[in-house]
Amino acid sequence: MNRKVLGLVSVVAAGATVGYVFVLSWVLGHLAGKFGGGKAEGVPGRVKSIILPIGRWKLHLHHWICSLGLMGIVSSMGIYLFGPQVTYGFLGGLAFQGIYCYSDWYRIIKRE
Repeated sequence: MNRKVLGLVSVVAAGATVGYVFVLSWVLGHLAGKFGGGKAEGVPGRVKSIILPIGRWKLHLHHWICSLGLMGIVSSMGIYLFGPQVTYGFLGGLAFQGIYCYSDWYRIIKRE
């Protein structure tokens, strides 16, 4: 099955299951990731990457890692900016975009 068709079917199924507010915010998070990220792996995007030098290594905090970390923090504190559906939807869409659209999503630690 084509990736785009599978993605569309997944969004419709999720909308029927978890609600369309969640799905709309998920789509907005996905679009925000597309807008801020690079067009391909290794291409700088509009938002600068967070790369931390640690000795001879570089730790790349991908936006999907930051998004999942924020989801954990928000979940543990119970503080939501626009409610849990919007918060989890937006951050989930952002994380999904980072993993789905880039083939180097798993490369977190690199040697200098």
